[in-house]
Amino acid sequence: GHLVLSTVHTTDAPRTINRILSVFDPSEQAAARLRLSETLLGIVSQRLLQKADRSGRVAACEIMRHTTTIQECIADPDKIHMMKEYIEKGREHYGMQTFDQHLTDLYRAGTISLETAKSAATSASDFERNLQFE
Repeated sequence: GHLVLSTVHTTDAPRTINRILSVFDPSEQAAARLRLSETLLGIVSQRLLQKADRSGRVAACEIMRHTTTIQECIADPDKIHMMKEYIEKGREHYGMQTFDQHLTDLYRAGTISLETAKSAATSASDFERNLQFE
């Protein structure tokens, strides 16, 4: 096997998968999707955000790891939209997290401001609503 690291300018794991597959000819995408689902070990996406105290920046990270469920999401184009939910649910058991989960952690720890968290969130309104329920 080979370890391959790559930088892809996308905002999250599902978009990264779609971006990788977009480089293949449409006639090759199904086979590429299957190979990717079997070999991809993980995706780490990051955004650098201003710290609340303005002393620098902190990385907010989305972490997706290879699991059977994630493999199914990659292999089946009709399931890719479910990946975010599986990443959220896999936090405790697999160490995965969405951007919004990490933003919540950073905000609650006082590392970033609410304004910074909302501006970086996937959906600012969903982020604020989730803060009230957690």
